[in-house]
Amino acid sequence: MPIATQSSSTPSVLSGVVLNAVTGSPVYRALVQVNGRAMLTDHEGRFEFDQFTSSGSVSLEVRKPGFYFGGEGGGSSRTLRVEQMGTPIILRMRPEALITGTVTAPDHSPLPRTMVSALRSIYNQSGHHMVPMGQGLTNAHGEFRITVPAGDYRVQTNFSPRLAGSGQAILPVAYPADPDGLLHIPGGTEQRLELHPAVSQSYPVKLKIETGEERGFPSLLAKTSDGSILPVRVTRAAEAGSGEMRVELPPGTFTLIGYSNRGSTMEYGEASITVGDGEEAGLVMQLSPVPPIPLQIVADSEATSDKALPTAQQLGIFLENIQSVRMNPFPSAAAQRQNNQESALHAAPGTYKLVSRSSGQWFVKAASYGTTDLLRNTMTVTWGAASAPIVVTVSDRTGGLQGTTAMKGTTQPAWIYAIPSEAASVPFYEGHSGADGTFRFPYLPPGSYQVVAFEDRAYDNLADSKIMGAYATYIHGATIHAGETATVNLEAVPDAEMRP
Repeated sequence: MPIATQSSSTPSVLSGVVLNAVTGSPVYRALVQVNGRAMLTDHEGRFEFDQFTSSGSVSLEVRKPGFYFGGEGGGSSRTLRVEQMGTPIILRMRPEALITGTVTAPDHSPLPRTMVSALRSIYNQSGHHMVPMGQGLTNAHGEFRITVPAGDYRVQTNFSPRLAGSGQAILPVAYPADPDGLLHIPGGTEQRLELHPAVSQSYPVKLKIETGEERGFPSLLAKTSDGSILPVRVTRAAEAGSGEMRVELPPGTFTLIGYSNRGSTMEYGEASITVGDGEEAGLVMQLSPVPPIPLQIVADSEATSDKALPTAQQLGIFLENIQSVRMNPFPSAAAQRQNNQESALHAAPGTYKLVSRSSGQWFVKAASYGTTDLLRNTMTVTWGAASAPIVVTVSDRTGGLQGTTAMKGTTQPAWIYAIPSEAASVPFYEGHSGADGTFRFPYLPPGSYQVVAFEDRAYDNLADSKIMGAYATYIHGATIHAGETATVNLEAVPDAEMRP
């Protein structure tokens, strides 16, 4: 993972140590690479590049089988001042976690060539996501092995309409079974699971899609009676332009969902079908345009700027579906500009909360959908119903927050999170301090905040009081007033104390 350093024209020594982030012990024989040079760490985890000269940024990478460097999706980067070059760098690697187990049928026979996926729960300013972090096929004995970063996971088998060499389907099964449950896997540990998906005969279903779209093909999903979602695979398409196709489903009653989203327009349709023994089932699904939900941006009466109001896109407004991620085929709906240049949201049926990502001069002060306060309540979108506009009130009466981050009394860069204590459209504000440990949020809405710093990027639900309780001694309160800048100096949570 790259670590950027500022340029130095005078030869110097670039040295440091690679440590296990969980145990604090040195990582032996980790490969450290910088500017085309490479070396392995010694028994104490140390490395040293002498006669080191840089005329620009430096890419420093660390590799070691069984470990990963940095946080999720590439991790954090660190900037070193020239005067820090003589100070040994501390690099922390997290041990990978291992998920192993077997996949067997209800009669305990192994299921070979079955795909098993590990999805990690991650929170960021875009909401809650289940991110695929690893997958693998079972071997002839039904065994699987997946290495992943430490974290909170759901492990599942994917729906397979045709088991190799048979006409049977493997139905999806997940661990934990609770749709909202998660499995916490610490680094350096192995979690063994026994997965027992149902296996049944699959049957062809003849489906005809009637749509107003002249091109493209809609996405298809099947919702089971318990609310779980199956992806639907087209096994045979009929003649071009006929709109007919053939899909395969296991026995049961399903709601087939078809949708086509092209940014400024969205079509959606549902059709129920019962699949069983006997003749080939068939149905017709009509896709209809989803009425857009207009967005109206208005200025608060106390706004002071004479500049044009921000657009919905500049505010980063979207609707986040709050249904279980396992049973939610439509996680979010972002604001889109229509042909008339007005902004609107195209949301499939579901229950949503309004979220924005803006960190600029303007912020969402209030949002309403009819009589519903969308900063404190959710909104429900029903299929085919006309929508009233969402009225978003924005203000430019912001304040600021500044300060420093340190570890054990020594200033150093860290990730900073400012979490609103009152209802807000932004779940938290995220930033990173500079090489000298200083940081500044120039635009924050007035109100009370909990402010905390972490050595590495955080991916937990920072709105969860149980999670934040573990960092109580590191959290500072701050009150932001319009036109003023508050100051907090933070001791960062060390990497070794972070979950996981």
